[in-house]
Amino acid sequence: MKKLKIAYVTPRYFPYVGGVEYVVKNLAERLVLKGHEVTVVAGAPHEKKFSSEKINGVDVFRVPTYVISNSYHIPKEKESAKRIFDNSFDIVHAHSIHAVFSFLPIEVKSDGATWKLVITPHHSTTAYTLMRSLIWKLYWKRRITTLLKQADLVHVTSPIEAATVSKRFPVAKNKLVLIPLGIEEDVLNYIWKGQNSDYLVFCGRLEKYKGVDLAIQAVSILTNGGYKIRLIIAGSGSQAKEIDALCRNVGTCVSHIPPLPRDDYLKLVSNARGAISLSSAENFNIFLAEAYAMGVPVIATKEAAAFRPELANVTEFDPHHVAEAILEKLNTKTQVEFDERSIKTWDEVVDTIESAYNSIL
Repeated sequence: MKKLKIAYVTPRYFPYVGGVEYVVKNLAERLVLKGHEVTVVAGAPHEKKFSSEKINGVDVFRVPTYVISNSYHIPKEKESAKRIFDNSFDIVHAHSIHAVFSFLPIEVKSDGATWKLVITPHHSTTAYTLMRSLIWKLYWKRRITTLLKQADLVHVTSPIEAATVSKRFPVAKNKLVLIPLGIEEDVLNYIWKGQNSDYLVFCGRLEKYKGVDLAIQAVSILTNGGYKIRLIIAGSGSQAKEIDALCRNVGTCVSHIPPLPRDDYLKLVSNARGAISLSSAENFNIFLAEAYAMGVPVIATKEAAAFRPELANVTEFDPHHVAEAILEKLNTKTQVEFDERSIKTWDEVVDTIESAYNSIL
């Protein structure tokens, strides 16, 4: 295949921890290994000036941004940032329609840029607060439509996201390509060893829609009923203080720790009795996918298990129902059978992304 020059646009980038950052890092670094030239243009919250560095072969430009409640990511020097996207690129691939930063390429594209624009929306819900919902209705949805009109390809990561984007943004319907996200190859070195473990695990960002508070309530119900099970929550996010308060209220059956280094995270998940994710809005839950690949029983909503919906066993957002779903899994001693057709490794995903790029050039 042709060697490409690719620019990724992302609200933040490594070493920041988050789902979008994780996805872009995997794509960028693996495409470099395949011989492509890759640049990441990333927002840098609270920074005062542009900076650049090379990370694992990827050229990283950091653009100062304003953030509001850790959201929106508004570039401070938009015109200077736009000049990065010159016609030497073949592909400009923007991630997340929920950040102002990701809209940087629009005006450059409108001015006659020759590169092709790819958008990965990372879109599952319109807003998490009343204020954001109002902004969405009055302005943001129209702005996203403008972005998607300019796109040559819209990359969605699950059938759920494909249906959501098609419904909310008909302009994107004929541009969609479905390429699920991947799991890192190191996951396949781990198998479930938690058949007799006393804890469930949740790993990921702590946001209201993730349903972590519901998981805490469900575990508390079980422990008050005499079941010996606890919940370990590993992550950070806007709901962290609320989660800490809930942990204090329910006692030792629940604990919250910061995000873990990769090896520690994999060991924690593989030794858990089960992995729980009760998200109400999700496209591809990498934590749950990795747990599933290890054979760990999962307690999940259909949104959290979007990569394989038949794994879902939580159908109601009620703590007593979730407690029953947990009990069902606690009685399971058999390793979950991993279907390699439902989840691909990142190397396989990158091969497909590469083909998608070439299809629009």
